[in-house]
Amino acid sequence: MLDLSYLILDMFNLKKEKETMSIDKSIFYIKYYAKKHDCIIERQATLNEECYEGNHKKYGYPYKVYVDVQATEERNNGQPQYRTATKVWEINDQPTMNK
Repeated sequence: MLDLSYLILDMFNLKKEKETMSIDKSIFYIKYYAKKHDCIIERQATLNEECYEGNHKKYGYPYKVYVDVQATEERNNGQPQYRTATKVWEINDQPTMNK
């Protein structure tokens, strides 16, 4: 009989590692077209456990939910300010647009 107990243990350990991994709090810059502003915008952003990427259920285009660092600091109410980039976005480690 083939012993597969080591595989089960490895899968359990891998699951535990994923559960205990923390989100990297690094800052990045996300640039995308914002329909609300009718132009391309760039935001200073970070991720937390509530951020994710997905596809719109009805129209199928991709989107990314992120934390807007500047808006969070301006609000200063202890709550992250989430924003959503849709369709196409660019992520950089330095700002690429002049203010």
